[in-house]
This record gives sequence, structure tokens and C-alpha cells, in this order.
Amino acid sequence: MKAEIVSIGTELLLGEIIDTNAAKIAKMLREIGIDLYYKSTVGDNEERIVEVLKIALSRAEVVITSGGLGPTVDDVTRQAVAKATGRALVHSPELEAQIVARFRTFGREMSGNNRQQAYLPEGALPLPNSVGTAPCFLSEDRNGHGFVISLPGVPHELEYMMTNTVIPLLVERMGGAQIIKTRVLRTCAVGESNIDRAIDDLMRLHNPTVGLAAHAAQTDVRIAAKAKSETEANALIAPIEADVRQRLGVAIYGVDQETVPQVVGGLLNERHLTLGIVDTLTKGQLTQWLVEAGWGELIVKNLQSNNLIPDQDGATQAAELAAEVAPSDGIGLALVGPFANQITFIALHGPGDFRHTWMGHNYQATAYRQDWLTIQGLDWLRRVLLGQLTSPVDWTD
Repeated sequence: MKAEIVSIGTELLLGEIIDTNAAKIAKMLREIGIDLYYKSTVGDNEERIVEVLKIALSRAEVVITSGGLGPTVDDVTRQAVAKATGRALVHSPELEAQIVARFRTFGREMSGNNRQQAYLPEGALPLPNSVGTAPCFLSEDRNGHGFVISLPGVPHELEYMMTNTVIPLLVERMGGAQIIKTRVLRTCAVGESNIDRAIDDLMRLHNPTVGLAAHAAQTDVRIAAKAKSETEANALIAPIEADVRQRLGVAIYGVDQETVPQVVGGLLNERHLTLGIVDTLTKGQLTQWLVEAGWGELIVKNLQSNNLIPDQDGATQAAELAAEVAPSDGIGLALVGPFANQITFIALHGPGDFRHTWMGHNYQATAYRQDWLTIQGLDWLRRVLLGQLTSPVDWTD
């Protein structure tokens, strides 16, 4: 089954509210194996909502809307859904009675404008909302193009309705749930375009599917499989994962939620090594990430850029200084600069007699570049600890 989400509300378009509802719906649809190909956002304008819904019904079997079910003039989702599905908007005395009863549980009388909430597209299936006053409904398209489920925009009401009503209803209509299982292989120090070239044929598969997501100095390889059970999904994912690992090798540092600092800290712990750091580039971010990852045996040597020789030899000396302040068998990692022409250096000293220095250009004092340099330094250290850094790495970002 294919689905589409339509989020309704001018406040979403203006950026006044972040649309958390769409992400919540998407995740819940994924968990029962429904394919979601499109998400749309439209303001509180009846004409435009009708247009968006008609497009959605032309390419999806189920369209889920959120928002626009309140009692105010700009709440026009009911009217728009009725027009988009080719139905008249009719009053439901039973629904009005439910709304009146709901207000009485609050010790209040229903206002006149709430009466419009008792109108539904003709023939629609009411979906009782026991945690709010906005009735929900399912309206079948008169031309057989699918159906629209309309939910409130209030997040806790929407989540309740999705969990207790919509998901069971969709599972029943599908004849049983499927699952979509994902496995994320996390890489760093290899540019997205390089990974694309290495696995481009795998990215043309249909089940499992393989896709990329790029971050600062990192690229995630996402493998997603749809199946009737987790065991079947894992069986689909396993050979593709093995193939990706064979092609990308040491560029893969972890899986799913693992981070580079966690992996590096674990390797240092396994080898009983201490890390000394000289960092004039990342404003302490390198140290902070390692500490937050739960690895506390760090010795930070505080130096200023103007106290360092602004060349490769100076960077190498900085790494040596970092190694010297660590106990025996320690490692020194230096991230230093920027110097003239915005040149930066990453240098490693140890373990043993290992020495290596990399020079980079075009430094920019941005959060992205700071993340990029931090990841590069940590990944270089990771590769050394794994015995996999014997020549300069392609640091393309």
C-alpha cells in the first residue's frame, strides 16, 4: 500500500511551528510496511488543499491529513476533503451529540462554532477521538482512487488516533502488517561521490533498497528491506550488507546509532592506550565529543596557534608534545591552525614509532567545518588503531 501525508496549516508554511506530526506518521507507517513516497504541506486555503489532495489521491491509496479540523473559520479540511473525494458535506446529528457530550465532560457547553465540526463528507466513516474535541473521519474517493484519513493537528491527539485507530484500520485493509527493517552502515573520510561510485549498482535495487545520507565528513549507507517478518527482512539485508562491507572496507566505522567518538574511545580502551590532545582548531569539540562518548582518559595540552611553528614540522611537534604528556604507550593527536592562507594540520604521534601529518586548505570558521575536522582527526586515529592507515587518506568531503 502506498501512502501520502498532507500537513495542513499556514503556521507550518510560515515556520512558526515545526511539523513533528508528519515525522511521527511516517515512522508509524514504516513500522507496518506501508510505502510513503510523498509528504506535502499546504496552508489554510480550501482551494489549495483540494488541489493537493487530488494530486495525492492520484498517486497514493491512502492520504493522511493532519490539522484543520477545529471550529474556526480557517479550519477548512472537512470542506476540502469532501470536494477532493467528490462528496457533499453533510451534518451528522450523532456526531454533534458526541461533541456536546465531550464538552460536558469538561463542565462546559458547546459553542455555536463547534457545530461545524459535526459536518463530514457524505458517507464518511467517523473515527471517534476520545482525547480531543475534533472528530476524525475516513472518506473514500467517489472515483475509487483511494481514501483520505483526516486527523487533528494537536500532536498528542494525532498520536493517540494513529496508535489506536488508524494503524489497526490500515493493517486490516492491507490483510496484515509487513515490516520495513533498516540497517545503517556509517562511514567517514570517504566522500559521498566516491561511495556512490563504489555501490551505484546496489542503489538500483528494489527490495532491499540502498540509499545514502551525507553529513559533515560522514556518509551513511542505509539498507532497507520490506518483508512479512523481521527474520525475512534480516535475510534480505544480510547479503547486501556483506557486499557493501567488502567494497567499502575500513571506511565503515560503525552501524546504526554508533558514533565515531564512541568507536574510537572503545578502541583506545581495548588497547589500554591514553590519548594526549593539542587542539587549536575545534574549540574543544574534539575533547568534548570523546568525554560525552564515555571515554575520560584524556590529557589535553593547551597551546595557542601563535605558539606553534606554522608549518608541517610545527604540527608534527604539536603531536609529539601531546604524546609526551600522555603516559607510556600514549598517542598524541594534534589539530592545529589555521595559519597563513587558512592552512590547517592534523598530526598523529604513536603508537610506537608511527608519525603522520596531513595538511588541509581553505579553513572556514563554521560549525560544519569544525565538525568535519573533528571527525577527520578521530577517524585518522581510528584507522591507525586498526592498523589500516599506511598512506594518506582521501579526505574528500
